[in-house]
Amino acid sequence: IIVGETRRLMQLVDNVLLFGRGERSTGPKPSESVSLAPLVRDVLTAFGPIAAAADVTLGAHHLEDCVVPADAAELRQVLLNLLDNAVKYGPRGQTVTVGLARIGERGTEVARVWVEDEGPGIPPADRARVWEPFVRLTRDLETETAGSGIGLAVVSRIVRRHGGMARIQATPAGGACVVVELPDASAPLSSESSRVARWQPRDA
Repeated sequence: IIVGETRRLMQLVDNVLLFGRGERSTGPKPSESVSLAPLVRDVLTAFGPIAAAADVTLGAHHLEDCVVPADAAELRQVLLNLLDNAVKYGPRGQTVTVGLARIGERGTEVARVWVEDEGPGIPPADRARVWEPFVRLTRDLETETAGSGIGLAVVSRIVRRHGGMARIQATPAGGACVVVELPDASAPLSSESSRVARWQPRDA
């Protein structure tokens, strides 16, 4: 519990720092080459204990590796924020799934990453405003769900800085699916498509 809460606190601090930096950032788009499938796996492993504490199973669906020009630390924060929201606002016992695919025509391909939960979803009327800083849904305030209101704002600013876009849609079961698309995706030198087993806590 202490380790999980410490990680949450560190993530909150990172969000505040990134949010503040985003207010002042006017620099060029990041150009480091980041391989996304290993990054997703690393984030799932790191986030596993927090998910387990909430009785949530993490799963990965068809991680098709691709490389994008990006800041790896910022993309890691995007994934952590999306996973944290999915766990925080969904029910205990749910499965949260992450997917990754390269889509589009050759030369204009984008990397699409999505995080699906089995929670109540986000009403269509609220899907644009939740990206704004400090916005909390009325139902979350009424249920006293903890949150700072800057997690998705940080996601939005990081994705825009990378020239990408983010949106929210409903899942067939009624949960929320957050989709992030990053431009200029390319196949890695060693092309890899794989399915990753669901994370399970190790025996004590």
